Amino acid sequence: MYKIANWNLERPKLKTEKTKLATEKIKEINADIIVLTETSKAVDLSELYPFQISTLSYERTPDEKWVTIWSKWEIIKQIETFDNYRTVSGIIKSPFGNISIFGTIIPYHQAGVSGVRYGNLNYKTWEYHEKDLYAQSENWKKLIETEKLPLFVIGDFNQSRFNNQGYGTPKVRQILTNLLAQLDLKCVTELDFSEKYLTEDPKKGKTRNNIDHICISRNLLNQMKNYEVGAWNHFTEQGKFMSDHNGVYIEFEI
Repeated sequence: MYKIANWNLERPKLKTEKTKLATEKIKEINADIIVLTETSKAVDLSELYPFQISTLSYERTPDEKWVTIWSKWEIIKQIETFDNYRTVSGIIKSPFGNISIFGTIIPYHQAGVSGVRYGNLNYKTWEYHEKDLYAQSENWKKLIETEKLPLFVIGDFNQSRFNNQGYGTPKVRQILTNLLAQLDLKCVTELDFSEKYLTEDPKKGKTRNNIDHICISRNLLNQMKNYEVGAWNHFTEQGKFMSDHNGVYIEFEI
């Protein structure tokens, strides 16, 4: 069985209990590849993962990485993306053949409206998110056409995709649905994880709607004998928080 996972770590800081707990959880998950978003130098997984590629760091947050891909399998090369500060891509030599992988954070609803992270670009709510879906999908298309390999698109999509509920709008969800269909990609994390994997947040009293996703080329998905998509809470069994996002994974055989 192989496992590929995804988790937003909410900008971990050095030597905090929260970072320690998150790192321990990552080791427990023990995926072959894990894509971390909103991560930093505080999370060093080099003992478990000999290969890694990351986004460039912004000057204002030099120790932080928007995306890092950690892999037990050799990363043959890193590929330039349309925005090397927010997305990262590479070719990985897996036991079932080479694969391409694209790690990302798609802008949140207020991106470009206000705040320092994206700046004030005079956008309306969800406008940058929508614009970025088209820009990123062009990059995914280029990867598919150039590398001619199965593609994984993994990261913080900033939209929940189960039953058109939670964070997001029907419009942006439909845009992503259409773009994935055009590229023959399937989002395997469009599930209600509360049925089996996620429980109520001890502070908010409700279960998170998942916004962190794993999308896979259908030609590879069709080669899988079987697969299971799962998730884990952003807090421990004792109620201690590791992040503000749950993690997700796919475990499969080929």
